[in-house]
Amino acid sequence: MSTLGSMSPRMRVTPPLAWATLFAAIAQALAPVVAGLSGGASPDESTTDLYITPAGYAFSIWGVIYTLSIATTAGVVWKRATGTDRPDHLLTDLLITFLGASAWIAGSAAEIPWITPIILTIMTIALLDAVRLTASSYDESTPGWLTGLTRTIVGLYAAWASAAVFQNWASDIGASFGDPTVLWWQLAILILGALFGIAVTARYGGALPLYPIGLVWALIGILVTGWGEQTAVVVVCVIAVAGVAVAWWIARQRGPRRNRALGDQAL
Repeated sequence: MSTLGSMSPRMRVTPPLAWATLFAAIAQALAPVVAGLSGGASPDESTTDLYITPAGYAFSIWGVIYTLSIATTAGVVWKRATGTDRPDHLLTDLLITFLGASAWIAGSAAEIPWITPIILTIMTIALLDAVRLTASSYDESTPGWLTGLTRTIVGLYAAWASAAVFQNWASDIGASFGDPTVLWWQLAILILGALFGIAVTARYGGALPLYPIGLVWALIGILVTGWGEQTAVVVVCVIAVAGVAVAWWIARQRGPRRNRALGDQAL
């Protein structure tokens, strides 16, 4: 069992970075409140309504994400660990994500064109790097509850962001040169987003099961929107959910082999 004093430099959490990430996690949770009080547009008001926009209830997941973000980063500040062997790298990814979330809310409130999908793309890239890092490394000196929290927030946040980025690019396309009443191009973006999520699930879903769960949550939200309105949207969502399930099963089958490999490297 490693102790703090025996950790290599790269495995130690830098306290100022940990505190900055915690404050950024709190700021992203407060950003929608501040935007609302300032009279700016809410994210749903600045989003074009499409056939592939998730039902309103699906966005309640943000409350879960904000809460988990604060709880996880508070735990990191307390225990000076993340459950990975490169904590500062992971914290940098999360800091970029949290700051991006605040900037996205501010941009939405100001109704700046294209700002939301651009920022969400940056957030998604940072979160996918966090997924890669969290799924492929493990620090046994970290308490199990903190490792679990880290894997939960990284998986869930990455799933929702990687689904939202496709939907928001579609929204801004629909607001500029795309016709929101035309289905085919929206289906193309939905299929592309689903394939992207399935690929990430097949690679990392075994270690981060909240990724496929978050992805299914988004797909079901879109399915609810399409129910009774667009059969094609419902069919694509059902097939995509099945694809996520198969990808997760594949990832689970690969999991034991990956865990053995990590164990051999540690010897």
